[in-house]
Amino acid sequence: MSLNPLKRSRCALRQGRRRAVIVAAAIAPALAACNGTPAPVSLPSRSPSATPVTSSTPGVQSAQQQVVVARTGYTVAVGEAERSRNVTAARQLLRPYLAANRIDDLVQTMSTIWTNGEVFYGQDVLHIVRVTVTATTAFVYDCDDTSSMGLEYAATDQVVPGSTGSPDMNVITRLDRVGGRWLVQFQVVVDEPCTA
Repeated sequence: MSLNPLKRSRCALRQGRRRAVIVAAAIAPALAACNGTPAPVSLPSRSPSATPVTSSTPGVQSAQQQVVVARTGYTVAVGEAERSRNVTAARQLLRPYLAANRIDDLVQTMSTIWTNGEVFYGQDVLHIVRVTVTATTAFVYDCDDTSSMGLEYAATDQVVPGSTGSPDMNVITRLDRVGGRWLVQFQVVVDEPCTA
């Protein structure tokens, strides 16, 4: 699957209604590609179902559990980075969860929003539908509730028009195993209804 249609969709959303949600979902690294040449992205087919997130050995996490922990930690770190309103703190918060080559783009996007006098509010609620894992790559399929988050003007606490999320945002996250850790590589918002 080529990133072309998704890239165009995300570029259009960048100026529109989902601006804060896209950043909050940490799609800013992919948005940085809006100014460059589209890169091919291979997503797995929708047909494989995830194996249950269980472990046969107490105290040892399965690969699926490790991926879910990394995905969840990433979401928390993004929220904390957004609220920090500090470039250095944001980088430190994201480092354990986001691929190193993606951190600057995401922090730059956050910084631009802060410079515009806008701040993030709320936190998305993850609803992980399934997880597929190979030895070094994982995909997490979410149907997230981002309806209680968005942007507001720092000076007035008024919500930035069109910045609020939706109750069922269809998100696919790719994580790669790097140095023994699962790190987020990119996220894609799919303009289709969430399915289990």
